[in-house]
Amino acid sequence: MYTMQQAEQLAKDFLREKSAESECELALFEEDGYRAEKGEFFYFAFQGAKYVATRDDTYFLYGPTNISVHRTTGECRLLSAHESLTLDPFDRRSR
Repeated sequence: MYTMQQAEQLAKDFLREKSAESECELALFEEDGYRAEKGEFFYFAFQGAKYVATRDDTYFLYGPTNISVHRTTGECRLLSAHESLTLDPFDRRSR
């Protein structure tokens, strides 16, 4: 069983692999509001590393930008737009 900190490291490693496959470096948001624990999964939000560092909309990536990490297996995967909206992992709709 993974802790939040271990799951976060798995998510960072997963993003590092995905970044190697594209022209854009990816990074997790550091703020607590962009990480969550629900049921069997941990959730993390990510964006382009330049956007995370500067918050300059020029570097904003569009599309689903959430990762799930399974609490027991550590499996990481990108969430689809539909999953992100349905799960609302960071409780954005209740605000």
